[in-house]
Amino acid sequence: MSTEYIFETACKLLSSNQLPPEFDQWELTNDVVETVAHIAARQGHLPENFNQWELATEDGWTVAHEAAYHGHLPENFNQWELATKNGLTVAHVAACHRHLPENFNQWELATEEGETVAHVVAYYSPLPENFDKWELATEDGWTVAHEAARNCKLPLNFDHWEWATKDGWTVAHEAVHKKLPDNFTHWEWADKNGTTVAHVAASFNTLPPDFSNWELINKKGYTVKNILELEKQNSCFLNDYL
Repeated sequence: MSTEYIFETACKLLSSNQLPPEFDQWELTNDVVETVAHIAARQGHLPENFNQWELATEDGWTVAHEAAYHGHLPENFNQWELATKNGLTVAHVAACHRHLPENFNQWELATEEGETVAHVVAYYSPLPENFDKWELATEDGWTVAHEAARNCKLPLNFDHWEWATKDGWTVAHEAVHKKLPDNFTHWEWADKNGTTVAHVAASFNTLPPDFSNWELINKKGYTVKNILELEKQNSCFLNDYL
């Protein structure tokens, strides 16, 4: 009996959830090097005692990645660190599709560029109340706090507004599009282009009523007052002045 025949038969049986319990040739592959186990993971038909999560395609996409993508990982799964060739872990995939368990705590797992699982969760939804690793950063210094600030998901007691990327863009720069705490005072913090937190706030018209440091100027020669005036004119090219 050929391997190809067994593979095709197994797939047909999987589609109707009739694969015999004693089946053990999960490593059989098709033309795109996808195993029987990958297909079963996609359909949610892996047996309860399945343990060959590391079976992978040529680019490192494991059976666990496939199950995580579709929300079919078992409750006792613990191989979150399994990664593709570019460092994408099972945890990243589960986070992206909101399939992480409530007790997940391996937030520092990262891709080759340094994007952690926490970054992914912060992009899509609030992190757990007890999360305390806001400083985790990508290679260019983009912290989990930056990601949460971008999506207005920082906790109310957050106070590390000074954390900055390699280009000097602080968490405050990222958060100001919505609103910074009423007691925030470091409007002069600037990135490598001289763009201050105040410049960014002016571009979103989120400066506080008592703001007075209008003459802060960036390297392009524009003051905070200039940026606010452009914002009021509904300029479509504000980023060109920051």
